[in-house]
Amino acid sequence: MVLDKEERVLMQDVNDVKRNVEAIREIKITTAVRGGVSKGRKREMRRIYKYGIGAVAAAAAAVIIIFASIGSSANEVEEKVIQTASANSVTDFELFRPIGQRDQGFAAAMEQGLLKPIKQGVEKKGYRVDVAGAVSDGRKAFIMFSVQNHTQHQVSPVIDSLYFGDVEAPSAKAEAKSVRNSYRIMPGETAYYVYTTNLLPSVDYSKDTKMSVNIWDTVSQKYEKGLDIKFDLDTKALKDEERIYHPSETLTVDGQKINVSQVRFTPLNTYVDLEYDKANDQQIFKVINPVVIGKSGDHTEKLYYPEEVLKDNTKVTLVYKSSQLDQLDTTSLKVFGIAAVKKDQLKVVVDLKKREILAAPDDLLQILPSDQQADDEEVYFYRKLEQAQVAESLGMWLAPTFTDANGKQHKMLSPKSTSHSGTISSTKEDTMEDETPYNFGKGALNYPQPLTIEVKQYWVPIMDSQTVELASKK
Repeated sequence: MVLDKEERVLMQDVNDVKRNVEAIREIKITTAVRGGVSKGRKREMRRIYKYGIGAVAAAAAAVIIIFASIGSSANEVEEKVIQTASANSVTDFELFRPIGQRDQGFAAAMEQGLLKPIKQGVEKKGYRVDVAGAVSDGRKAFIMFSVQNHTQHQVSPVIDSLYFGDVEAPSAKAEAKSVRNSYRIMPGETAYYVYTTNLLPSVDYSKDTKMSVNIWDTVSQKYEKGLDIKFDLDTKALKDEERIYHPSETLTVDGQKINVSQVRFTPLNTYVDLEYDKANDQQIFKVINPVVIGKSGDHTEKLYYPEEVLKDNTKVTLVYKSSQLDQLDTTSLKVFGIAAVKKDQLKVVVDLKKREILAAPDDLLQILPSDQQADDEEVYFYRKLEQAQVAESLGMWLAPTFTDANGKQHKMLSPKSTSHSGTISSTKEDTMEDETPYNFGKGALNYPQPLTIEVKQYWVPIMDSQTVELASKK
C-alpha cells in the first residue's frame, strides 16, 4: 500500500516515538509464560498484580507478581486494627514523585497539585500501611501509600481490593508501582507505592473508599490480612475541568466498523473509548498505531502510544497523556490498521495421531518436532510472521480447553517442557516468531480425532490507514 506524503510523515513520527520509548535496537523479547487469566475474582483465588520496577534503559519495566492466597487458621485471634493519623515523614508527596516518570497521569496530578491529602494509616503485627493522598478523574484513581516493615522477615504488599461504597473497582490492569527498583521490603525498611486502577465511566462511585492491603511474608509463605484504610475519594472532583465529546462518525478499517463512543479530556489523561461493531465478521485484537491529531491552520499537535485499558473482544479504551488538543480547530483519530482474524477462523484443529494441523487462522502455523521432554500428547505450535509490526504485536493465546470430534470438552495440562514457549521479535527485521506448547494430556491420542482448540488471541496485522473526526470548532 502506497502512503501519501502526510501518512508517511505521520507513520515516521509514530516510529520515532516508539524508538524513543523503547530505546530501539535489535530487540529480542522472550515471553516464557503465557496463559489466560480468569475473569472471576475472589480473595481466596490466585491474584495477579503488576508492580512497576523502574526504568530499564529508556523504557519503564513492570514485574507481574502472581500470589496464591493462603487462608489463615480458624483458631487465630484476629488483632483489632485501629486507623490513626499518619506521620508527615511517610506522607510527603515528594516521596512519590519518581512514579511520575513512569505514569503520565500521576505526573500530571503532581504537576497541577491535584492530589488530595489523606494521611491515614493502620498498623498490625509489625506492619504499618499509610495512605498519603489520592486523586481520581472518574476514569482512573491514583492512591499513594507506604508500607513499613517492623518485622524480621522480607515482605511484599498486595492490594487485595479497592471499594467505593459497596462497589469494587475493577482489578484488571490495576498496578502498584514502587518508587524503588524492588517490590520487596526488607526488615526495618519503608517502601512507597502508587496504586492505580481504571474506573468504569458508567458507574456512579461513592466517596466512601476502602483500600485493603495484604502483606506477603516470604518466610512463612502466608498473608497478613486486615490492613484496611478508609478515606474519602471523590471521583467527580475534577468534573468541572473535563471536556467530553461524542463523535457521530465511525472508523471503517478493512471493512470492520469501529465506533468512537466517547472522547474525554481530563486534567490527568485523554481517554478515547472505542467499540467494535457486533456485525463485524472479524475479531479485532488491536488497533495499530492510533494517533490523536489536533490542527489549527498550519499548527499540528499529536498524541502517540496510548495505554490500552478496559479491553475485551467488544471494546477498548485508549489512554493518552493529558492534552488540550480539543481546543484546536479540529481533533481527529488516525489508525494505520488493525490486528484481526475472521471470527469463523478462530480455532486450531489438530489430528494428534498424525500430528497435523487441519485448520488455523492462517497458513503460517505449524507443529515442530517433539523433544525428549515431551510426551506424544504434547505439541509445539510454531509461527513466523514477517512485516509483523512488532512494536505493536501480541503473542498467540490458546484456550485451556479443547473439544474432540464427538464434541466432548477436555482440559489441557501444563506443558512438560518450556523450551518451546514464548515470542521472539526482531525490530530490525520486523519479524515475529511465536512458539506455544500445548499438552492435550494422557489418553488424548485415543480421543476421537480431530481436536479443536479455540483461539483467544492471534496476531495478523492488516494495514489500512483511516481517520475519524473527534471534535471540531468549525
